Amino acid sequence: MYAPLIVKGRSFYEVQFLMSENEENDLLGDQLSQEYSGDQATNSDKADALEGELVIDGLTVEEEREFRLINRSFSLAEYSNSFTKIQWLLFIEIYETVKQFYLDRDDQYVESFSMESIIIRVPVNKIDSKLFDKSNRSKQLRDAAEGLMDMRVRNYIGPNNQGQMGFDFISMFPRITYNPTDDKDHIIVKVQSEIYEEMVPIQSYAQLDLKLLEALTTGNAQRLYAIFKSYAFKPKFTISFESLRRQMGFFENNIYPQWKYFNSQVLKPAVEQINKHKKYDIAVTYEKARGKDAVVFKITNFSKQRNRYAEVLSLNEVIDAKTRIPNRLQRRYLQTTLKNCSKSIAITNIEELMSWIISDIISMQRKVGLKFDFKHAVNSISKQIVNRIYTEPFSHHHLLEESGNASSIKVALADEFIQREISRLEKKGMYDEIRLRFTDQELIANRFQYLVEQFNEEDS
Repeated sequence: MYAPLIVKGRSFYEVQFLMSENEENDLLGDQLSQEYSGDQATNSDKADALEGELVIDGLTVEEEREFRLINRSFSLAEYSNSFTKIQWLLFIEIYETVKQFYLDRDDQYVESFSMESIIIRVPVNKIDSKLFDKSNRSKQLRDAAEGLMDMRVRNYIGPNNQGQMGFDFISMFPRITYNPTDDKDHIIVKVQSEIYEEMVPIQSYAQLDLKLLEALTTGNAQRLYAIFKSYAFKPKFTISFESLRRQMGFFENNIYPQWKYFNSQVLKPAVEQINKHKKYDIAVTYEKARGKDAVVFKITNFSKQRNRYAEVLSLNEVIDAKTRIPNRLQRRYLQTTLKNCSKSIAITNIEELMSWIISDIISMQRKVGLKFDFKHAVNSISKQIVNRIYTEPFSHHHLLEESGNASSIKVALADEFIQREISRLEKKGMYDEIRLRFTDQELIANRFQYLVEQFNEEDS
């Protein structure tokens, strides 16, 4: 049911698999490497002792880090200086809702799903009630939402031949709404397509990462942890002082340009705070040789790595012609498209229209193959619907028969009884009986062109 995991190539996205312990290549290389088993933990007794549930400041987390790909462009270190616990919990719920949707687990909180964005409902009761002042909950939610509105991805490009630097900034959540008059139990969040397509499907952050980030109380510790995450918690890696300053957020404003003050005021306190939680996740040591620019970090992992690939749904997944059941992403995308169409034109039979579209998608997938673009196909059909010219599936064509030197169309009229009977037999998987009882023309006239194509494929 799952489509192969495909990561779209963009110039500023550098995507890597988690590396094994003995992999010496830099994670910024272009080659995707093997999965990381997590067996390199230096203290297996501590790792084994962590099996079961962990609790960090009252939050329960899983003991194993989920397998995921690493996308350096989506480092939480770039989002904000620091977050309150309410902001972190709100972000965790947003992330988890979208992730569950893409992993085909749940979509009850997905309001809509389109080419531009995904809109979700976040239950307010998922945020720890102990963090709220009962007399001032609305203001606390507002402050948390404002903090998330500042979350953005910063990508720097260049320099070009003239030495000019470029940039690409993406706002993560362009709209967050809470209207207690209409719905006091949910916050409505709009997530940009650049975010849900690139960050969430590849599981850039596991729940364990987010829970631990929430437990860290300073922005510097959160940023540093995100940097370790971007290196896949590699046991040992080297980074230049300038690059570290940039990723920690001090380069643009030229803050702490000297190692002495950066180390004492920023790096050392951040490492100490991360090490306070080492029994749950990682322990960190670092060193910088005098007169050298390189900072060497050594990471000891205490949490296990699940040795499996992430199975992520794809909009371009092939729909089984027999079951005609689109996957969760495809179904929600179609529902959102028809909902948007209904704002411009009255649609009296959503179910029939959905069936038409699925027939056309199945037909196009057969013809186009791997080049099929679900979004493009559905959006093209939606324009036809709004313009009132999508009156039958494109796959609903009558067959031509040669009669002497002229071509004549043998028309088989649609029949409601035949439609119901074919549909009944198809649901029971009685395809041989369909072949015996109905002609190709009858199947096509009653909107079962895809069955004709299926039978022809089986006979060839």
